[in-house]
Amino acid sequence: MTFNPDVAVILVYLLVLLGVGYWSSRRINDSKDYIIAGGRISFPVLLGTLIGTSIGAASTMGKAGKAYEIGIGLFFATMAYAVGLILFGFMSPVLRRIKVWNIPDALFLRYGNGVRMTFAVILVFSVTALFGTQLIAVGLAITSIMGSYGITYTEAIVFAGVIMVLYTMMGGLLAVAYTDVIQMVIMIAAIGILLPVFVVYDVGGMAAASYLKPPPGNFWGGLTPAYIVSMVLIDLPFCLIDPSLWQRAAAADSAGSIKKGMFVTGGVYIFWSLNVVFLGIAASHILPGLPNMPTGGDNAIPGLILHYMPVGLRGLCLAAMMAVMMSTADTVLLIAGSTFSRDIVRPFRPNISDQSELFIARMFILVIGVFGLVFALMMTGLFDLMLLAFAIFVSGGFVPVMAALFWTKATKQGAIVSSAGAFITVVSLYGMKEAHILPIWIEPIIAAMVISLILMVMVSLATYRPETATIRLMDRNLEPEL
Repeated sequence: MTFNPDVAVILVYLLVLLGVGYWSSRRINDSKDYIIAGGRISFPVLLGTLIGTSIGAASTMGKAGKAYEIGIGLFFATMAYAVGLILFGFMSPVLRRIKVWNIPDALFLRYGNGVRMTFAVILVFSVTALFGTQLIAVGLAITSIMGSYGITYTEAIVFAGVIMVLYTMMGGLLAVAYTDVIQMVIMIAAIGILLPVFVVYDVGGMAAASYLKPPPGNFWGGLTPAYIVSMVLIDLPFCLIDPSLWQRAAAADSAGSIKKGMFVTGGVYIFWSLNVVFLGIAASHILPGLPNMPTGGDNAIPGLILHYMPVGLRGLCLAAMMAVMMSTADTVLLIAGSTFSRDIVRPFRPNISDQSELFIARMFILVIGVFGLVFALMMTGLFDLMLLAFAIFVSGGFVPVMAALFWTKATKQGAIVSSAGAFITVVSLYGMKEAHILPIWIEPIIAAMVISLILMVMVSLATYRPETATIRLMDRNLEPEL
């Protein structure tokens, strides 16, 4: 068999990930070590895992594909996510002080078991879809760059999925954090620096800046005001209730580390978004035939890699593309496993041993891996799929979680009705949208968030009783953490 440098780079990269997983597994003593790395992740590793997790399939291949269609307006329309990352930096000391590992735990402290269980189920469904979208992106990247070697889409996502499940099962958050650092370095070096340099050089240096000009008379590239508002209402609230960020807030070695890490991550996200949008727009000029392909604009970055990168560097860029997706996918796997064991199984088995809980978390990661694989084989369209997954999660959780943290008169009844009403609304309206019977000026997430807020306020005020009220979470453990 002929030696191929690109294949060699990918194999070395995957072997390193498995090696890190095995090394981390030998440092796992209990569920706290597995889920939040013992609460001892130092700033350099914390920053790597924050950046790696915040940059995923939607913010890379999905965003480049959407920019291919829309133009520079997409960059500004998606900046709410960067704002959300920075706002989470201000909120993170509160989460450290109240000592919660995840959102279902926070809901349990304020509202009790019913809300915790409901949200845990919604969370598991959402992260399954998120894992599936990362696999879709991995499959597209591998087959578009290495399809000439006979690798099929199904083989690509199965192989990548098995690797992700194995090292996450073995090493927990410690493995995820250290592999995220490796993946962050690779993806910024290859996709953030090398590929743009090759593109800019080829099109004549500063002439590449002309690509970023908006279409004449159509700055937003056809995006409706309602669609732009819907992206803001998905991206910004999602950051504030992102399970991976809550998990890292608990895993950081100090409140100062997570706060500083979030501010830096917000800045890196802005750089990454501008870079990815540029690559998507450049691909619309350099590779105008992509809309005729089954994957359309989602193939913009893989197409540029094939067009510009020499052998060897092509393998490095593919490793970077895989890193983008895998750094998010391993996190959602871990969240699914820990949420199932802690917030769905443990309420029914309160005396479960720590080792049994750890075993259940690992086994459920395997289950989610299988369901995510099935999802990836059935679905396409990265950007809009990610928006749907985020919308379901945000609509069902944002208002009850914020009320638990900051509103004195929030009640369990208000939280349940708010979450259920928003979930039913967003799913129903998305179904109508897919059937083309929803007016264009109505966006499901906007309607769902308005209904969630109204129901939370009305039902809570109707059921609030001072003698049975629980304190808002931000008032717990008022000693500030240094």
